[in-house]
Amino acid sequence: MSTTDHAGAEAGPGITLKVNQQKYLPAGSAEHEMHAVLTVTARGLRAGAAAGPEMAEVIVIDCSSSMWPMKITAAQRATAAAVEVLPDGTRFAIVEGTHEARVVYPGSGGLAVAGPDTRAEATRAAHRLVASGGTSVSAWLSLARELLDATPAPLRHVLLLTDGKNEHDAPGVLDRVLAQCVDHFTCDARGIGDEWDAKELTRITGRLHGAADAVLVEGDLAEEFRAVLRRALGRTLPDLRLRITHRAGSRIRMVKQLSPTEADLTARGREVEAHTREYPTRAWGDESRQYQVCLTAEAGRDPKGEDVQLGYVELVVDAPGVRLPEPEAILVHWTDDPALSSRVDPHLDHFARQAEMKRAVTAGCEALDDGDRAAAREELGRAVRLAHALGDDRMVRRLENLVEIEDAAAGRVRLRDVIRPLHVQSAIVSTTHSGLVGASAGARAGEPSGGAGRPHPSSPDRAGAPDVVCRVCGRRSPADAAFCTACGTELREGR
Repeated sequence: MSTTDHAGAEAGPGITLKVNQQKYLPAGSAEHEMHAVLTVTARGLRAGAAAGPEMAEVIVIDCSSSMWPMKITAAQRATAAAVEVLPDGTRFAIVEGTHEARVVYPGSGGLAVAGPDTRAEATRAAHRLVASGGTSVSAWLSLARELLDATPAPLRHVLLLTDGKNEHDAPGVLDRVLAQCVDHFTCDARGIGDEWDAKELTRITGRLHGAADAVLVEGDLAEEFRAVLRRALGRTLPDLRLRITHRAGSRIRMVKQLSPTEADLTARGREVEAHTREYPTRAWGDESRQYQVCLTAEAGRDPKGEDVQLGYVELVVDAPGVRLPEPEAILVHWTDDPALSSRVDPHLDHFARQAEMKRAVTAGCEALDDGDRAAAREELGRAVRLAHALGDDRMVRRLENLVEIEDAAAGRVRLRDVIRPLHVQSAIVSTTHSGLVGASAGARAGEPSGGAGRPHPSSPDRAGAPDVVCRVCGRRSPADAAFCTACGTELREGR
């Protein structure tokens, strides 16, 4: 297995790149696929955190009639809480989303500039939100784009809350609007209540480089909004691109973000020259993300028993003063030794097992929707077993809302008698979230992760230490984790 990591000799803020792959392929076959996992880590960007004028925010609240009464009250409080987080100088607006879209603050339309007076005015406007109307997400996103296109701020973000399905959009309209918005802003979304559609919400955030999640307790919505805004504000680098160059005769078959959320980037690549494409990853803060790259490789054109460069990966940013790593090679090594070609890279193995778990979750939830409780119990039991083996405590907790777990290791479960649609959607939306592989201190030093999802303690004195709570998303990670295993935020700050 090959692991390379060049951060550059110069100390200080910057970005690192690590490539993990199983480079050995059997020489006897024709065309193969070479998969590699890229770990990209940014540190020190928060030190030069963007001032308010660098950021623009649009908060979109579903105000359809189904939000009445408790959900709209929670949304009012959460919107006010989000406004409080905005730094002075941030351009922002609050949008009421129904079967149409309307700016409720500022009253003149456009974007306001955050300050003590405008935050107070926006808070009052938030508390006047009323639930009445239908749902047209395309109209909401179109208005958000119109507002954000009018500002020179390089960092543009939308926070969207909905409780229902996109019932007032004609087929295909939302997809067209998403295509128009994809290069204009990023979007995080939350679903509240029992009527929203997790697949629809993750389709939106997947296209717009964000994350979707469920609000399990309405009273937690305000803190959830604060966490989302803090994370968005912490991302001070407007864009980072993966530049992948492959040799002639090879092809880029896939580029996919694996963690902290999944997103297929393959179709978003832009050719910059022959055999070279760039893939946008959008705004970054101090965090770590992992990507999977697949290149085709042809046996017969290379010597056996030698490392051959199939391609290489570079990181590209437009912002000055950001230290970047050296390019990293993706290799192939043709061999007749089955002991070598049958090896499995721990990172790829981990994500393959995660994919199997997510398929089981999806199949179990679909069986619940179809009323097939026997199939649901079997699939959700398999999902529990796989999540437990991976150390995915977040998924186990979500599944506990659907099943009573008798033996997690064996996957022995019983379906709950009463299952809320909210909890089904929360399990589905969780399939787009993935923990980082190699997030422990040992992995940072280049030690193999062993393929385990739960990072191992790096030293005996840390083995019994309490979990670390992420300052951004509030979720727990192992004591020696360098980054939040849920959202990728650096945990070492202030420790």
